Amino acid sequence: MKGTALAALAVLVLACDARPTPRLGQRDPGTLVVAQAAGVIGLDPARVTDSESLELGELLFEGLVGWKPGTTDIEPRLASAWQASADGRTWTFHLRDRVRFHDGTLLDANAVVFSFERVLDAKHPYYLAASNDVTYWRTLLKDVESVTAVEPLVVEIHTRRPYSPLLGELAIFPIVSPVAVREWGDAFSAHPVGTGPYMLERWDPGQDVVVRRFDRYWGPAPILDRIVFEVVVDARQRLVDLEAGTVDLATAILPDEQPFVELHPDLVLHHTPANDVAYLAFNTTHPPFDDVRVRRAANLAINKEPIVKLGFQGRAIAASTPLPPTMWGYHVPAVRYAYDPAAARALIAEATADGAFDGKRVFKLYAPSTPRPYLPQPERVARFLQAGLDQIGIHTELVLEPYAEARQSVARGEHDLALFGWIGDTGDPDNFLYVLFHSDNAQLGDAQNIAFYRDPEVDKLLADAQGIADEPTRAGLYAAVQDKLAVDAPWVPIAHSELVVAGRAEITHVVLSPVGHPVYSQIRREEPR
Repeated sequence: MKGTALAALAVLVLACDARPTPRLGQRDPGTLVVAQAAGVIGLDPARVTDSESLELGELLFEGLVGWKPGTTDIEPRLASAWQASADGRTWTFHLRDRVRFHDGTLLDANAVVFSFERVLDAKHPYYLAASNDVTYWRTLLKDVESVTAVEPLVVEIHTRRPYSPLLGELAIFPIVSPVAVREWGDAFSAHPVGTGPYMLERWDPGQDVVVRRFDRYWGPAPILDRIVFEVVVDARQRLVDLEAGTVDLATAILPDEQPFVELHPDLVLHHTPANDVAYLAFNTTHPPFDDVRVRRAANLAINKEPIVKLGFQGRAIAASTPLPPTMWGYHVPAVRYAYDPAAARALIAEATADGAFDGKRVFKLYAPSTPRPYLPQPERVARFLQAGLDQIGIHTELVLEPYAEARQSVARGEHDLALFGWIGDTGDPDNFLYVLFHSDNAQLGDAQNIAFYRDPEVDKLLADAQGIADEPTRAGLYAAVQDKLAVDAPWVPIAHSELVVAGRAEITHVVLSPVGHPVYSQIRREEPR
């Protein structure tokens, strides 16, 4: 039976294969080739928010702290130790000695100060003013008052108030080579220089990125010599390349094709619960989505179970809140929306009678055409949403755009509704709830809060939670936020997915990080027997 099923799936997969199968023995055993659905936008993590760019950035750059592999637990990185003052407003970091950047220069406290000031200080000569995505970092670090080099290897970060999410944010904040930034200026994103275990060898935008092992890396040397990230837009071609052996790992495998990988003797499907959420956002500044009755009706009209089953092939769970259940602070809201089209139509009828809803209008529903870790089949999910909304009289026109364009469109507020998602960067609920719902992040042009939801009570709860060190107390505030969001319904939370990566069987020690990618420094290739 297994062989029959595999053969049937293989007919579909191999139908598009026009390339000869390589001899695996001819491959460089020290090189890992990864096929991705989209290319990186830039290689300076301070200027990008897409998952492909951040994935590369984590190989090239490091923060003062980092993640234990496969977790969002903090461990030392460029700082070997740190402590916070009694009032929680001064953090002192002790840097490792003799850490080198890829250009050979030494890490010191001045380099750390430089890295922060180019993002936060408008008077800095290399201030990053040209990228909207820098706003993400400026918003996260808005409470940082100053960063000071107190000794050659000691840095102090002073905040305006106690700020609990700081350590998680420092785990992904890139420390850069000041010499390289001065040399390349605005082109630094194409010529990145950090302290990471890999350094850039080549970047052909839209095609591939090659990184090679940094031989002077301060930590344990990674096993692999090189990693090649190839852009293979067609999902089926990624799988064909994987089976043929021209690539070693493939991301964004379509849910319908994952059984082929599981049944194939030469392939392995790696998966783990992801730290993410897929959601339908309403532009609450656009009528009729400024009316809570319409937003609640839409929540009642969406049947999430078939979306999870068919849009994610069961590799997700239905969401009732923005936070995934694996994250501390997760709370099941007091108000939940069961699938109830009759109740939805009653709300729409009430809004129509009041003149708040016009059933003849067609609204623009934006969605990325590019598969994302939280949306492996964005168009299919969008079609499900369209059908559910249509049955209660909310008619939509689907606007599909590649990820980068879709991200810009929704940040500018061009949508009436938007299917999108988020991967938590920091292991802290603040990175979901503050980033996606606080008024700070609802500015046209660079919005992360693409519902443009503004509520003073929610803003205050989120600000209060940032200033408290006690986790149970913070969790209580986040529970109140999740209850308020359920009542106000700026979203339909759809699903929390699994991170899925397909690989060759000889590629081992594949640990998946909950922030959305493999931990490449641990991967190795086993010798064929």
